Amino acid sequence: MNRNTTAYIGLVTWCLVSSVIASEQRKTRIDPAYADLRGRLARLQLQVTSWTTDEQRVDETALVDYESLTPDIVQVDTTGKVTPQHSGSGRILVRDRRGQVLGEVTVRVHEVSSASDVSFQREVIPVLTKSGCNQGACHAAQHGQGGLKLSLFGHAPAQDHAALSRDWAQRRVSPIQSEDSLILRKATMEVAHGGGKRFNRGDDAYEVIKQWVASGVPGPIESEPKIVKLVVLPHERNYRKDQSQQLRVVAYYDDGSKRDVTRRAKYDTHSEAIATVNERGMITVLRAGQTAVMVRYQGYASVSTIRSPYSDQVDLSSFIPANFIDEHVKSHWQHMGIQPVGVCSDEVFVRRVFLDAVGTLPAPQRVRQFLKSTDLRKREALVDELLGLTGDPARDLYGEQWSAYWALKWGDLLRINRFPLFTGIGDGGMWTFHNWIRQSLRENKPMDQFAREMITARGSIYNSGPANYFKISKAPEDLAETTAQVFLGVRLQCARCHHHPFENYSQSDYYGMAAFFTGVRTKSSPDFGAIGEDTVVFVEEATPIKHPRSGDVITATPLGGETIDIDGSSDLRETLANWLTDPENPLLARNIVNRIWSYLMGTGLVEPIDDLRITNPPSSPELMDALVEEFISQRFDLRQLMRTIMTSRVYQLSSNPGPENLAEGRFYSTYMVKRLPAEVLLDALDFACDTHEPFQGLGPLGVRAPGVPLGTRAIELPDPNYHSVFLDTLGRPKRVIACECERTSEPNLAQTLQLVNGSLINRKLTDKNGRIAKFLDGDVDNQHAITELYLVTLSRMPSDQEREHCRFIVEDAANRREGLEDVLWALCNTREFLFNH
Repeated sequence: MNRNTTAYIGLVTWCLVSSVIASEQRKTRIDPAYADLRGRLARLQLQVTSWTTDEQRVDETALVDYESLTPDIVQVDTTGKVTPQHSGSGRILVRDRRGQVLGEVTVRVHEVSSASDVSFQREVIPVLTKSGCNQGACHAAQHGQGGLKLSLFGHAPAQDHAALSRDWAQRRVSPIQSEDSLILRKATMEVAHGGGKRFNRGDDAYEVIKQWVASGVPGPIESEPKIVKLVVLPHERNYRKDQSQQLRVVAYYDDGSKRDVTRRAKYDTHSEAIATVNERGMITVLRAGQTAVMVRYQGYASVSTIRSPYSDQVDLSSFIPANFIDEHVKSHWQHMGIQPVGVCSDEVFVRRVFLDAVGTLPAPQRVRQFLKSTDLRKREALVDELLGLTGDPARDLYGEQWSAYWALKWGDLLRINRFPLFTGIGDGGMWTFHNWIRQSLRENKPMDQFAREMITARGSIYNSGPANYFKISKAPEDLAETTAQVFLGVRLQCARCHHHPFENYSQSDYYGMAAFFTGVRTKSSPDFGAIGEDTVVFVEEATPIKHPRSGDVITATPLGGETIDIDGSSDLRETLANWLTDPENPLLARNIVNRIWSYLMGTGLVEPIDDLRITNPPSSPELMDALVEEFISQRFDLRQLMRTIMTSRVYQLSSNPGPENLAEGRFYSTYMVKRLPAEVLLDALDFACDTHEPFQGLGPLGVRAPGVPLGTRAIELPDPNYHSVFLDTLGRPKRVIACECERTSEPNLAQTLQLVNGSLINRKLTDKNGRIAKFLDGDVDNQHAITELYLVTLSRMPSDQEREHCRFIVEDAANRREGLEDVLWALCNTREFLFNH
């Protein structure tokens, strides 16, 4: 790299030495204590932090005074921003407001001249991004704005350079008189601009673009060092209300250099109710809670986590951890000042664990048995029974329910559906795929093996269940997106057209994943003509896949990973599966852990649960890492993972929050109440009413088709093509996208009407073979009937007051049947029944 190129790219480097001044009460640290600045446009953000003997840190960047002892070399403003003036060695003095000297910063300035070059990629593009010019609502819209079309967040520098410097007869720039450039006059509103004022004359952004124009509008240079990492300082910190923090952002490059990009980075906060951040990276904490500030620069992203405790003092002495989950959560409570509620009752626990583990209400006799037991380990024993981990066939009785319930969840993710346009797998493929998943779960197949068999499947979709994965998604791009979202929890769709706006994934990363599937082919086969034409999945030599913008051939590369040697590989999917299931690669484990945690605890460690990315950190990173490590050490055993969570004390907390728990967010100080999924709720109604819902099949265009045998439960249905207005109204997904968001539990009026006065619930209450009819035929007295109704709905005994109230309803009714039906109807419409609590 020659001297001009070095000046052009404006590198900022500095040593890691910091100045620390100690006094009796506090220490003060100034970062950095020494810096190198290269080029007139280089900027440096100073950061001043003090802390007392109890390690309480305070950012004083905006509270101290700065003085440049060499103003002809460097200047510094009141916010700690350092600007180079001329080449040489500069000194900056830092004092507190009382005049006490806290430290001195040495800044060496290199290669500053009036004709300094400007890097289009490193300086102009970030300025346009920070000013909002290349966002989707502005000039990066599909057709641009006002005749100017830019790439989203500057992912195509060559295209943007042409649009700015050559398009529109070069009227946007004026190299002879750079101040007269239209892009500057519009951005400062000297000329009417639909996007409003983006910056003022003299601002950093203004000076960058002005100097770029004056330098002859140089274009992007392919040989420039590429950014490889973005570091935000501090990465995380605890704050008190109204405290502030000046961030520092450092970009690292593939040539070993680094530069301060604090003033060029773009900042956004996940929750403005908890903390705000301004354009120069100054955070202000507004109230207690936890959030993160997302920092983006030149296609890379990172975060700074903000934690503001709810209380200064919290007594956790009564919370005795049962396993490592409790240890990590307790530590988090300590940092956040959160007081948990107590453990739930046995009545609540037995219902909760049945619904979470097998999607089924417990039988009354099992509830009675559990409540009577005095075994101190009875909760662990019940979890082991439900998960089939006792080793005793006489106790491991719930394998079918467990496999059915979790096959339902995997069926949603994998979009098992016989009839969608273009992706339908037919009846034969649907049943084969569903049965393979259910059998895999029944056998407790490790999740890494489950993923491997899916990704490398081939053969007839009627003989090989996982082969249907490649019938549902056929194009390499679709397979890349589905594989990333289902097995990695990564929403990769954005990177198909441009660099991911919230991640470090580029279009090259996207097509590197797609390249693994370019050899997958399908063909028709007449072997199963009786049940519809068969499809066979096979593999041929992979075809090249090209970058849609550059036209370069993209090599198969795991997402975010290094290029893998694929010489001699006849099936690139094997290489992908090896990477995906490697115990050293935590991505699959993180995805599974986060999903299972969300299903059991009501919210993921990362939310949305299939949106794992750098800029969406877990609520407890330490707990996530510990769970991932445990899951991998248990050889991807799904049941053991569930057991670990369900035997923790955190899982067993009450769902009744105290005043101190109402606003604490995702810290698990209470059990999060969850509405029962549509299929579970329908089965619960059948169980409560002792009825069996008939499921009539639906063929193409809604034509009635053969159903399933009477007695088949809703959680056992292999796809959504079974007629049920109730299930559709209560949120059953259509299985057309591989996203958790397709299943909804948001309440609406139609759901209320279904539950309160729908034909289904009325039909079940009055069924001539139902529970109420059996009470009347068996001459069951009211006391026993009321007790039984509470057990089959709420999984508990009624209180004396409840029993008396129900007795009055029955006796006051026109007849006994109507009275008992009213009691059962009321119980089925309580929140206690409709929700898992």
